[in-house]
Amino acid sequence: MTVLQRRTLCLGAVALSVGCSWVFDSSAPELPLLGEPPVMERFLKLNGKTARELYVLLDAADKPWAVIPELPELPAGLPDGITLPNLPETLRMVRLDPQEDPQSAVTYPSQYLQVTVRSLYIMVVPGLLDPSLKDKSVLLTRVRPGEPPQVFGRFPEGTPVLLVSQNEQVGVMISQSSKSKSLRAFRMDGSAETRELPIPEGVDPAKPFDKGRYQLDATGERLIVQDGKDNLTIYETRSMGGERSLGKQPRSWLLDSRQTALLVCSEGGLSRLPLDGAMAVVLDPSPCSTEYFRTVLLQGERLVLYRSGDELRQVPEDGSGSPRVRLESMGQLLAIGPGGELLYSTDPALTYGAGIGNGFLGDTQVMERGRRPTWSADRKRLRYLEWAARSDSAGDFHSRLLATNEVLRLARNVRAFNELGDGRVLAVSNSVPKGAHNRIIVIDEAASEARWVANSSREYQFIPGSTDLLVKVVIGQTGWDIRRVPISQK
Repeated sequence: MTVLQRRTLCLGAVALSVGCSWVFDSSAPELPLLGEPPVMERFLKLNGKTARELYVLLDAADKPWAVIPELPELPAGLPDGITLPNLPETLRMVRLDPQEDPQSAVTYPSQYLQVTVRSLYIMVVPGLLDPSLKDKSVLLTRVRPGEPPQVFGRFPEGTPVLLVSQNEQVGVMISQSSKSKSLRAFRMDGSAETRELPIPEGVDPAKPFDKGRYQLDATGERLIVQDGKDNLTIYETRSMGGERSLGKQPRSWLLDSRQTALLVCSEGGLSRLPLDGAMAVVLDPSPCSTEYFRTVLLQGERLVLYRSGDELRQVPEDGSGSPRVRLESMGQLLAIGPGGELLYSTDPALTYGAGIGNGFLGDTQVMERGRRPTWSADRKRLRYLEWAARSDSAGDFHSRLLATNEVLRLARNVRAFNELGDGRVLAVSNSVPKGAHNRIIVIDEAASEARWVANSSREYQFIPGSTDLLVKVVIGQTGWDIRRVPISQK
């Protein structure tokens, strides 16, 4: 079977929503991989038990910490009805600068977890393993690296979802329970100020996200709620706060960059709806499609990019200018370049999947069946995964020199890649399926060579302020070891 035949079969499998395997053929290999596979056991291991996930947080001094949720062990005599997903796991928080001994690092029990750049929001039902306890309320604690835990108290029984404002000053707890009577907004400044907000009309409290929509503004002072009948209400989150109805509205909207209005996209056009109750302003009466609908900052101007029919249009989000057509026809917009270049596909999202398809810069085709296009820092190269219409999210890693359109194939079966500060590229190759053959490599395009970074490894995180990585080393089918690994130098 030729490589073209194998690729064609693979693309057909994706179109039929069936899985396909990675590509092997007898053509010339990618860049030579220099050195020997590293022995991963010689690198510092950060987890105690099998790791489920890995996060990197910053403390108040912007120093990095690793947070590792470790899978629970099934205790002897487990009560009926308690299964592995219900058990609390252990969160191990390890200081990375200076590096501390992972085995003596602080740990916390956690059942439900939400993570921001600087905080862990840990939610636990204290009586989980004692069925005799009738109190099934949820205890919420915020943990920040290097600081004492901050307990926010108990919240109603249910599977919790916590909304957190961008400034982390306000939270809204949504309990997801048939017994739930309200949403609870609270301040994170240590005060006891809370506000109970009603379950939206037409919304099942056990499935609040099926027909309801909820969003805090950046300050947390206002919560935007859309009920099951499409009515929008703005609630002030302070205990004595008011509310304002914005009436029945389409469900496709975004907050503008100033957090003062909603940008509403529908068949009736694109409009700007102020949160203070003022009259809506029509930005474009032409039909607006959410197939592409987002705000962007281009050349210092905040714009709304949206699809209307086959066209891609733009308009200033504040209504200060008229709409104009950026592309007369497109299937998808795949990327926006550092100079405002639009990399688009003529393949609709339904052809191979969202974010996958042929790719054009102007009239020049730069991808055939690509995904994840990214410009190099010097803007000279476009890097992307080619022949990536696959169910495993991987592809051949290509680098295109834009001045000449010369293409270099860097590696096979790549799922993720990042450019380093020195211009080299880190990549996860041989990455499908999950197994000991997965590897992390560093690629030098100028030298046309690659070097080992980590073996049996499938994912990584950068350690801020360091040339090291935290890598997830494959162990079994369900978990990882987390090891600190240096990136090889030139």
